[in-house]
Formats: sequence, C-alpha cells, structure tokens
Amino acid sequence: MVDTTKTPSRLVPIDTVIAIDGPAGSGKSTTARALAKHLDLIYVDTGAMYRALTWAAGEARVAFDDADSLAELLASAELRLAPRNGETRVTWNGRDISTEIRTPAVETNVSVVAAHAEVRHRMVDRQRALGRDVGVVMEGRDIGSVVFPLASAKIYLDATLEARAERRLRQHRKRGVTISREDVMSEVAERDRRDSSREESPLTISPDAILIDNSALSLQEQLEETTEAVLRVLDEKQPCPVRSDRHPRDIPFRYRVAYTIMGAMGRFMGVKVYGRENANRPEGMIVAPNHISIWDPPILGSAMHNIAPIRSIAKAELFRYWPLRWMYRFLDAIPIKRSIYDAKAFDLATACLDEGSDILFFPEGTRQVFGSPGPVRNGIGMLMQRTGAPVVPVMIRGTMAPMPA
Repeated sequence: MVDTTKTPSRLVPIDTVIAIDGPAGSGKSTTARALAKHLDLIYVDTGAMYRALTWAAGEARVAFDDADSLAELLASAELRLAPRNGETRVTWNGRDISTEIRTPAVETNVSVVAAHAEVRHRMVDRQRALGRDVGVVMEGRDIGSVVFPLASAKIYLDATLEARAERRLRQHRKRGVTISREDVMSEVAERDRRDSSREESPLTISPDAILIDNSALSLQEQLEETTEAVLRVLDEKQPCPVRSDRHPRDIPFRYRVAYTIMGAMGRFMGVKVYGRENANRPEGMIVAPNHISIWDPPILGSAMHNIAPIRSIAKAELFRYWPLRWMYRFLDAIPIKRSIYDAKAFDLATACLDEGSDILFFPEGTRQVFGSPGPVRNGIGMLMQRTGAPVVPVMIRGTMAPMPA
C-alpha cells in the first residue's frame, strides 16, 4: 500500500493543521499566508471572520456590546473566506467586503465584538469545520489554545509594540487611509489590552507553542524560521521506532520469575489483551493504566510479561508490610509519598527512564470505580515534562473481582 499523505514534493502531510497566534500587527496573516503557500495547505484568516461580523454589526446598527444580537446576526449569515490572488477574499451573504473590514472603524471595535463568549463559540465551530477535512494554516489569537488545541504544530508570533504599530501604519497607508503614527500606536496598545484581559479565550501563549520574535525579521526570514519550526515539531511527533526483539535472557532473572507467575495467573483468570503491539516501543516509556483494583499491577504484568521489565511507582504505605515490601523490593518498585512532592522518587524514576527502563505510573494516583475515572494527578505530567518519555495509555477492566475463566 502506498502512503499518499506525504510525497517527495510535499514537505508536510496533507492533513497538517498549523496554528499561528499572536497580538495585533505581529505579522500573523502575512506569515501564515506565505507558509500555507509554501507547504501547500489552505490559509484561514480567522481575524477576518471577526472583522466581517464587526462590519456587519455596524451596517445593521447592532451595538458592539450586544452579545445576543451579534450571535443572532452571525448565525443567520453566510460568511465565506476564499483565496484570490494571494489575498483572502471575505464575503458576507454574497457581498465581497474584503476592503471594508480593514478600515480603522472596524479595527477599533473588533476586539469588543470578539470578546463575547457566544460569538466566539459560534466562530470556533466554523473555524474547526474549516480544518476538519483538509490541512490548514490558521491564524488568530486563540487557535492553538482553543480552536485547535491538538494542532500538528503551534507558532506564536510576537514583535515589539513599535514594530507592530509601524506595520499597521503601512497597511493603512497602502489602503489609502490617513491616520497618525501616534493614533496607530494607541490603537495597537489598546487592542493588546483588550485581547489579553477578556474573559473568553484571552490571548495567551500555549505551553507547547514555539515563540518567534519577528521584530527585525524580513518576510523571507519569518517564513524560513516558521517553516523550520513546523518541520522540527512534526519530526519530533513521528512515532517512535519499534523496539528490537528482546530475548527472554535479556530480562533479569527475578523479572522472568515474576512474569512467569503473573502470566500463569493471567491465563488462569482468562486475561485478554488488545493492542499489545502498541507497547512495543523503545525502552524508557511510561505505562499509564487506569486503577480499579489491587490486582491491576500483576494482571498488567501478565499482559506485558515478555516485553520488558517495568518498575512500578507505588505508594509508600505499601512498603510497610513484610509480604508486600518483599515483593515490591524484589521487583525494584519505587516508593512515593503522595502527600508531598517526593523529589527522591521522581529523581529515581527519571534515572530509570534515562537508562531505558519502563515505568508503571497510575495517573489517578489511587483506585477509582470503573467507568468513573478520577482526576489525573500532577505527578505523571511532571514526569512526562521532565523526561520527555513516551506514554502508553492502558485500560484495565474486570479486575475488581477476578475469577477463573
């Protein structure tokens, strides 16, 4: 079977979604448009969508602070974006308003319109629909944080206030609009304040976004830096190579003994394993199952008995009693104190992952009723962030009252 999603002439898969966020005047539209053309993806200017609604509100004499009326106006409208001659043409109910939405009047009020929760919810639905079937480069102020939190790559473009105001001034002059530099500076600063302080989807930098300051960059330099960042992120997200076949002799003797017992118990109990191939990854991964019973660790061991030795993160209380203490220490389990940040436990788990050992970590931290998962504790996220180790999620069921098959 031939993979047609990525060809030698295509730099990225055809379904790639790239989110570009940043403040007003940071060059999002220009960079996103160039990047979409370079990567052969669809460019979507979400800011134009909010500007179109702002223009329509002015035409219909709808107050910019009337959220309900604005949402109704948007719901009944046919709003379309279409590329044409390197620009995005915007139509509202069939009328081309591409020029009208770039006036100072629209620029001044668009932040007020975009701050309304119901307006943003309706816009987000439309924006997600645009990127549902094809790859897109979408720019705005909440694309990576709200619209596409699982985007293939996230970029945050920024620049100094002076640089952004100068760009806005050139744009206005190019369109024949007369406005002073001081007024543009004030306009951009006010836009920053509104976008960052609004309650609904404020302008923020996603933790996984790559920050690029383009204050002193040319368009070509912006395109090169952004392309390099996107390709780097996509390369890092490539599936890990499958681990080489492990001979049983490579697994320490005590683990082979334990896995033999667990495997026999699993067969006796009628354990069924699905998707076992997903755990066949390079050494140094975090196995993250749900937790419903004290039988979970041995049952999991019976399922993964010949893949690799796994060191469990177990609550320190389990090491108080002799039989359990002997068993956990026999399998090199790592005790952790759950009431505090146990630096010693995290240091040891990190060292194990760095050495290529796998770690069993229950994300919920304690047993939960099956079907009613508890909150994911901070511990697994801290270990993931600290080590960058791949995580294999696992679902366990039926261990509350294990019975022979």
